[in-house]
Amino acid sequence: MTASVGPSVHGLGIDAESPAPATPRQPQAVDSKDQDKGRIIVGIDFGTTHSAIAWAHTATPDEYEVITQWPGQSGKDWGKVPSDISYNTGGRSPTPSAGSTDPETANPSPRNSGTLSPDSGPTVFKWGFEVPATDPQKLSWVKILLDPSQPRPTFVQPKKTTLPKGKTPVAIVTDYLSALRAYTLLMLERRLGAEVLGDTEVEYVLTVPAVWSDKARATTLEAAIAAGLGGKDNAGGLHLITEPEGAAEYALRSLRPNTLKEGDCFTVCDAGGGTVDLITYTISSLQPLQLQEVAVGTGALCGAVYLDRRFEDFVADKIGKDQFEAMDHRAKFQMKQYWETYMKREFSQKLPHEEEEDFSVPVMGIPDSEDGRVRGGFLRVSHAEVKEIFEPIVNQVLELLGAQVLQVLKAAQKPVGAILLVGGFGSSEYLYKRILTWSAGSIPVLQPRNAWTAVVRGAIIRGLQGDTVAARLSRRYYGVVHDARFDPQKHQEDEKCWHQLRCEWVVRNRVQWYIRRGDVTTSSRTLSFLFYRTIPAAEIIGDAHSLKTELWVCDEENAPDKRDPTVRKLCVMTSEPVPVHRFVKMRNERGEIFYRVDYSLDMTVTGGAVVYEMSMEKKGKKGMREKVGRVEVTYE
Repeated sequence: MTASVGPSVHGLGIDAESPAPATPRQPQAVDSKDQDKGRIIVGIDFGTTHSAIAWAHTATPDEYEVITQWPGQSGKDWGKVPSDISYNTGGRSPTPSAGSTDPETANPSPRNSGTLSPDSGPTVFKWGFEVPATDPQKLSWVKILLDPSQPRPTFVQPKKTTLPKGKTPVAIVTDYLSALRAYTLLMLERRLGAEVLGDTEVEYVLTVPAVWSDKARATTLEAAIAAGLGGKDNAGGLHLITEPEGAAEYALRSLRPNTLKEGDCFTVCDAGGGTVDLITYTISSLQPLQLQEVAVGTGALCGAVYLDRRFEDFVADKIGKDQFEAMDHRAKFQMKQYWETYMKREFSQKLPHEEEEDFSVPVMGIPDSEDGRVRGGFLRVSHAEVKEIFEPIVNQVLELLGAQVLQVLKAAQKPVGAILLVGGFGSSEYLYKRILTWSAGSIPVLQPRNAWTAVVRGAIIRGLQGDTVAARLSRRYYGVVHDARFDPQKHQEDEKCWHQLRCEWVVRNRVQWYIRRGDVTTSSRTLSFLFYRTIPAAEIIGDAHSLKTELWVCDEENAPDKRDPTVRKLCVMTSEPVPVHRFVKMRNERGEIFYRVDYSLDMTVTGGAVVYEMSMEKKGKKGMREKVGRVEVTYE
């Protein structure tokens, strides 16, 4: 089966067509009699190290709530829950309630109940705060396994992401999301009552990293659907948006009036646990809020966990690697807690006249050192040493910002008017001041309130108010690999080969790009790529035939027109069987019968996902097209 692009002697060819919400208050019970048409919006920020949930009822949209109490949690409220899970390999359970969502309650609503992903692996598990820090079966960083195209951090210990027998990354993420969903429904029942919950449609808005591949987003969607967050036939029940889009939705509405005006550009720097994502928008309208991307988003693996690793390496170097490895779990937990809750958050760039204070890191069980560095179970760490821990990671963030600002100047011919710093790492005082120093006062750096949970708060706003991003820029090239007719003006003589079916000289492995990096896409407009396929008669069995189309991508700044290692296959799209009578029967110069099929690949780019469909011209109705049933997308 040969995909063809460009004109040919037989007429076989391709046509390429190419106001701000109030401060969150405790949601009040809703009268079920008045809310038959209301909806509950649940935002889920599934993060590399921590996850967050927020919800709101459309009847009281300003009164949204971020969940701060979690199973297994002790002490103060916490805006996020660890993205950790631990399986009990000795038992099995068929329902999400077995995931220890709450020991007091079974499934809160049979209408919304689901089952864990069916596989041969263990299904009894603990999640979040329920997983002890010393649990040898604790799985962390599972999210990064959803996108193999992203480089895995070298410091991630294999045991942290070693999957139990019979479990896949999708299955584990499904289990974790199932637990989040079950606990959310439990909290909704407590806030609103079982009657309102049972009678109200629940919609989910799930965030994904902006740097993720299309395959990773599709895999996330698969896990979310399996977890009960939506279904293939319930497209309105589940939405994906990128994390920086969610952050932008919240951050803009949390700023003081007149901070930004129509026409201004601003860059969102979402510095989280694993990744730092940057994206720049221009404000096309304030009432209602409408944004447009003005530069291709960028990102890298330089989040807060890289600071954590550098801190641990520093401690190990100062007390000795053998002694560090010999520290018991409780001592390491205390050490990490001090770093996480105090040292990392409070560390800041000092002014020349300010005194630089030392930090005392608990290292219980470590004997006093001869140089006085360790005394009474505490390791003395200077301000300068902490700065050395931060600097390599912060410099990566500054490099990303510099490249983004230059890209905006080139693409939009205007400067960035502000940098919105959000995310857990974005709450860092040191990162904030370093960006201020880097910008030399030329670009305001704004840290919205609740920066750690800005993404999930923005997800709620998106679910309540709809898509505010009117135009996005493609992050990569999309196209097809094809056999092009040989042209002596463009091709080398030794490249040509004879096409048996088309009876002409062609050059193979040429790429027709339909979407280029930086092209504008909108969720309200479907991009249709018209092309055709020639099918030998011998391949047609029966009275219907499925159409298969390979989609190829390239992430380079300038993509080649000939397939090379930078051009990779993204997916294969397979349609439902199409009646053969809709194909055009043809005969070549040698009398061989084949079929020509004209159809289009229809692509819609939303905030966090790409939707693919196929359509054909209605028989006898020129210019009118209809979808070719379902399209199954198989990613490479």
